[in-house]
Amino acid sequence: MPPFTEEKKMARKLISSGISYGDGFNMGDLREIAKKHPVEFMRKADELINDGKLTLGDMLADSKSFFRAFSDIEVPITIADELADGGQRAITTSAMPVLTGTAVVKMINDRYQEIPTIGQELVQEFDDNKKITTIAAILNEDKNVDEVKETEEFPEIGASEETVEIRHRKNGRKLTLTTEMIKENDAPNFLMRVNALAEIANDYVEELTLKRVTDHHGSAAAPAEPYAYRPEGTGTQLYNATENYPGTRAPSGTRVNSNPFVDETDLENVRTVLAAMKNSRGKRIGIPQSERILLVPDALIGAVSKVLNSEYVPGVENEVSNWGPKGRWNIPPERLLSSPKLDDLSTSAWYYGAFKRQFMRKWKIRFTYVTLGQNTQAYLDRDIAFQARISWDCEVGATDYVWVVQSLAATTAPADE
Repeated sequence: MPPFTEEKKMARKLISSGISYGDGFNMGDLREIAKKHPVEFMRKADELINDGKLTLGDMLADSKSFFRAFSDIEVPITIADELADGGQRAITTSAMPVLTGTAVVKMINDRYQEIPTIGQELVQEFDDNKKITTIAAILNEDKNVDEVKETEEFPEIGASEETVEIRHRKNGRKLTLTTEMIKENDAPNFLMRVNALAEIANDYVEELTLKRVTDHHGSAAAPAEPYAYRPEGTGTQLYNATENYPGTRAPSGTRVNSNPFVDETDLENVRTVLAAMKNSRGKRIGIPQSERILLVPDALIGAVSKVLNSEYVPGVENEVSNWGPKGRWNIPPERLLSSPKLDDLSTSAWYYGAFKRQFMRKWKIRFTYVTLGQNTQAYLDRDIAFQARISWDCEVGATDYVWVVQSLAATTAPADE
């Protein structure tokens, strides 16, 4: 079974600063209060920053004055430290990098929230700090007895276990504010980098997720690593038109060839393949309509929308479309997902199924923030007044193969580029 029986809800908030302070107070003059009451000052500043009343732009509008005001004030803080007892460590540091770092985190989170993504709608989220996660699926091995006669024993349910692996992929970026930038009041340059950091983090996670749910590498014309589907640890092509592939529970395969999206008949072709999928007892799977998602590249969104919004079959008098607004298989707007990032993988391949039943996104390390200030070796060696690192470690893998079907316009899968 997957590590979590219920989907773990993950807010779109990217990171937290990992820093906490003491109880609050009423704030007066910033520098004087910071000198006399550093803990209360930092807590109040943190509240102002997170409420949007004190921004990074405000702080760096006169970066030289900001640096002079707070660089020599020492404040006690608590930071996250996986190796410390309780996962936290108390340190004393300059107020300047702490204030800057908290404001950077706020700005990154705000920018991250603004960027639209669909990856979170296609996966279940979970956390696991292991490099390789093994997920066990218990498959019922029933004897297919449809009636137990009087005086006969009830048959015992057997079970076999299949496992899949989900690996990890670390990434991250650094952000530096030099003393030269402070002297020149070069705030716009630094603010642009903060915005770029949020966009880079967002892009990499979104692109990784879309590559895995489409198995862009493993199901390419020439299959190769990294594979989304790794049963028993072996990289295996997830989408294939061959019967009983990747396993016997997919009697018609997991891919429909020569099925470009033109009209409702193409949707029907994919639905038929999905309807043939079987569970471990060899019985067809019932997938609730509420869980089905149609995933298409931006190039197809116009054609798809026309079909889903057409009440009748074009060219056929008074025939109600099964995929139209009143049809049995209509897909509501929230279940039609599209992204221009899919067009980088293929402008014609599209997908239909219950994605969250099949794909899991593992976070070995959630988005993590680490900062250094002017009392560090980096400041002494290279005039770095402030440096932050945003890092993350996540991977997406398939836990099964019977819940999603791929449709190709021809017979050749998208190239692995």
